[in-house]
Amino acid sequence: MAQPKKPKKPQPKRLGSRPQARTAKALKRKNKPAPHVPYASRPAKAPTEESRPDEIVTTRIPDSFEPARADKIVATVLEGVSRSRVQKALDLGMVKVNGKPADRRTVLNPGDHIEVALPSPGEPTARPVKMALEILFEDAHIIAINKPAGLLTHPVQGSDEVSVVHGLLHHTKGKLAPAGGAPRPGVVHRLDRETSGVIVLAKTDKAYHALVAQFAERTAKKEYLALVDKAPRLLSGVINASIDRHRTVRVRMAVREDGREAITEWRVEEKFGVTAALVRAFPQTGRTHQIRVHLAHITHPILGDRTYGKFDVPSYTGWPMPRVMLHAHKLTLTHPQTGKPLTITVEPPADFKELQEWLAKKFGRKSYLLPA
Repeated sequence: MAQPKKPKKPQPKRLGSRPQARTAKALKRKNKPAPHVPYASRPAKAPTEESRPDEIVTTRIPDSFEPARADKIVATVLEGVSRSRVQKALDLGMVKVNGKPADRRTVLNPGDHIEVALPSPGEPTARPVKMALEILFEDAHIIAINKPAGLLTHPVQGSDEVSVVHGLLHHTKGKLAPAGGAPRPGVVHRLDRETSGVIVLAKTDKAYHALVAQFAERTAKKEYLALVDKAPRLLSGVINASIDRHRTVRVRMAVREDGREAITEWRVEEKFGVTAALVRAFPQTGRTHQIRVHLAHITHPILGDRTYGKFDVPSYTGWPMPRVMLHAHKLTLTHPQTGKPLTITVEPPADFKELQEWLAKKFGRKSYLLPA
């Protein structure tokens, strides 16, 4: 008679090669530099409108049309589509001509077939959000704050992050100039997400239009501080190099001969050996990423700039470089109501000063007298 089989005892899990490999990787990770964490804490979330998928439109350039640039002709042949949506599609590389990508300067000819992925026309809606903001100046017409690194200037499509606009709508009880539009009330100029420092917004439409005119006419004067890679050989200079979107990487800007005029004056205020320097930049124009692109163009990219520099990991053990080390230090403009000059200044934040002192301690510091 066959004996019943005894149930098998559960076997303990063996420590095979896979867990050991994971342990080795974990040890290796432990010895690597800390990953890039641009801000101490992520911003709070804010409600945004649901974005819709892009609308694909195809058409043909009529034979009756004369050859012309894409930014002049596409909006004309697409009836019922706003010029701003077409230009946004061109800037984002979402337009094809005869199957090939096109930008604003692409010349279109009669008979060309075009395909346009039109971005959703919906805009994010800014709503008041209570948040801590350092107010530098405020009256009934304008308000200036010290924007912390990591905070957006205004809401952007598809993002649920809060911004300066969210916070100031709460602080001012909604009194930001509606002339800026629903997603950007009061916004007359912008700072990149990682840039800290002075930013001013308008509280009335009169102030809004007056400030926009000052920035457009270049009468508003901006001064930035930047910690840059390698100490420049010269102590000052002027960078006159046109800027436009990168031809293939559309989220980047680049120096291009066919770009828009861009001028930045600069001077060295401190050198840290030959390794780095503190530079004061005076942008004369207001192109996107202008200072970052220009300083990288003269081989002195801003420390921490992973878009235009080479700073994927810290170069030295313990190097406190959490973000793009760019700070909007001073803004001088004419008050839109009183007509008097107004200068607003704020010192760099703790992370900027920490890296500045770290560089001085490690490589030495040589300061240069400022002109009278």
